[in-house]
Amino acid sequence: MKKLIIILLLLVSALGYSQPRYYVCLAPNVAFDSPANDFNNLMGVNLEVGKYINTTALGITTGYYSLDSKYLFSELIATVPIVTDSGFSISAGIGWFYFKKDITMEYDVNYAFDIKDRLSLIVTYNNQSAFGTTTSAFCIGLNKDF
Repeated sequence: MKKLIIILLLLVSALGYSQPRYYVCLAPNVAFDSPANDFNNLMGVNLEVGKYINTTALGITTGYYSLDSKYLFSELIATVPIVTDSGFSISAGIGWFYFKKDITMEYDVNYAFDIKDRLSLIVTYNNQSAFGTTTSAFCIGLNKDF
């Protein structure tokens, strides 16, 4: 199953190679599953780079789930919008964690605020299932399309 998902993601990226829309997003986040006094596990940050293929985003994201360096992750992810309406969107994603060798499923509720040409601030509620558990986070990211 894992090999099939990786092959499908690579095929989709190869088909979209000629399309010139890429993105970079830097996003700190706050986990809803950690108590406020557990500062190390409360905050995280990730950097995602990727390519748009029609309305699907195919990217690689790397970051920390917490401020503890042992929680470094890298993930290949494909995200598809389900609902979109002038800045608001709901999307579903599937990914593959490189270090942990596990599949992740997620959904996001997003609102994008345009700052200037192809630069936006994206506010996201994220719910993700992986490693036999589900986590939720609030994220404010700076996204640049080019």
